[in-house]
Amino acid sequence: MLKLKVGILMGGMSLESEVSFNSGRTVYDHLDTTLFERVPIFQKNTGQLYLLPVKFIYRGKIADFEARLDLEAQKIGWQDLQHLIDFAYIAMHGRYAEDGSLQGMLEMLQIPYLGAKHFGSALARDKFLMYDYLNMAGIAVPRHLKVINPRQLNLDQVIYPCVVKPHMEGSSMGVAVVHEQADLVASVQKAMSCFEGCDQAVLVEEKLTGSEFTAIVITDPDTQELVALPPTEIVIEPNYDIFDYDQKYMPGRATKYTPARFSDEVIAQIQAIAKRVMTVLQVDTFVRIDGFYTVDGQIVVIDVNTISGMAPSSFLFRQAAEIGLDHSQLINALIKVELKKYQINF
Repeated sequence: MLKLKVGILMGGMSLESEVSFNSGRTVYDHLDTTLFERVPIFQKNTGQLYLLPVKFIYRGKIADFEARLDLEAQKIGWQDLQHLIDFAYIAMHGRYAEDGSLQGMLEMLQIPYLGAKHFGSALARDKFLMYDYLNMAGIAVPRHLKVINPRQLNLDQVIYPCVVKPHMEGSSMGVAVVHEQADLVASVQKAMSCFEGCDQAVLVEEKLTGSEFTAIVITDPDTQELVALPPTEIVIEPNYDIFDYDQKYMPGRATKYTPARFSDEVIAQIQAIAKRVMTVLQVDTFVRIDGFYTVDGQIVVIDVNTISGMAPSSFLFRQAAEIGLDHSQLINALIKVELKKYQINF
């Protein structure tokens, strides 16, 4: 039987390339090789694509092999993907991967792919638009200001402490908590320039008080119905203001409770909101929302991720395990959801 050639896209040009490399390795390890042929594809931060040799997949970091790519890996172009793969499993994160750019390219090449399509990806990635859409749908988001030029920032509108974050980055890149007015402009400027060579607008938003959570929704491959997984409660380390990059990805840092230590009623409300977010933003197959259950009993959404991290201990796999799905079952189920949508028999 001919196997479907699944391209595993990893690396990329964003600040989250290392996260993506870990995700790609997990997908590579758990694809069903009786059905699928694995085609690992790595994108360098310059944009160049390579067929990634298997020997590089198990390196600890990109820096361990990046200098050897030109000599030991095959360079490819975007159009080469049309004959190299039948389906793309996007394991890239961040700018140019979750913002609709990659999705648009794959659509032009007529290559089926996993996850949110062009419009949903772009909408969820732009935090200004995402907040606007959720707010119009009656889903609570933090009070916030849009800052394009720090010199035009009205300091009197800001309540401290506040959170400053770039509007197009993920994994807490460029995010800071500001406690005093004197530090605000510098934090805004730093967030604007966190992606080198590309200044961007930022959000200044209220710092919420309560219990932080992340909740994931997947699609059932048989019924195509949305399934909300048990959410995870996040407890950051003492003396930290936010769930930052190190606490997200370094072992032994923040404490995560799956399922969250909330009442059944609150968990059900979070799951219902997560499903609504997915529908409102027109996101396909799966989504991860981050939010707070506040001290006054509100459920507030602070971020939406159309490509959840897929490292072995990621939220996606922690939560899927609660309903009896292991890594392989989940990864292959997500592919099957998409193949049915594309009407591809396998």
